[in-house]
Amino acid sequence: MKLKIFVYTFFLLLLLLLQSTLLGYARIYNVKPNLLVIFIVCVALLRGNVEGATVGFFAGLLLDMAFGKILGFYCLLGFYLGLAVGSVNRRLYRENYLVVVFFTFIATVLYEAAVYILSNFMTGRLELLMPFTVKILPEAAYNSIVSIIVFFIVIKISHKFEETSKAARKY
Repeated sequence: MKLKIFVYTFFLLLLLLLQSTLLGYARIYNVKPNLLVIFIVCVALLRGNVEGATVGFFAGLLLDMAFGKILGFYCLLGFYLGLAVGSVNRRLYRENYLVVVFFTFIATVLYEAAVYILSNFMTGRLELLMPFTVKILPEAAYNSIVSIIVFFIVIKISHKFEETSKAARKY
């Protein structure tokens, strides 16, 4: 259990650091991938809704502390994202890359649409077509491509956790 906490904390901090520094140079059409959303989706698909919701909560908490205006906004969205994606993991072949690409695309669209709608709700300027075509759909496509790399890493971590769990049960 301590190993899981350490590994998840390490990867969350590493992905936040990459997202806030180096990915600024990897922009395509002024859109960069959201590595923490990708990580939430990958963990939730492979490890279930409890770990997905937990990772989503803490990833959102890191986003709140780094970029958020209100503490708890991204935290709640990450929690619900991990819970929703993790709830379908038993019905699918989880280690299929196409499943991850599809769920990353859908999760990014829902996550970014929720961020846009909830953050612009009070201003009264809710344009839905322009943000979808300029920001949300390109980011979802970009996240889907990057999710293949992140999913490969999360699969390796998940297999390591399972091996450690099996070795601990033998004794």
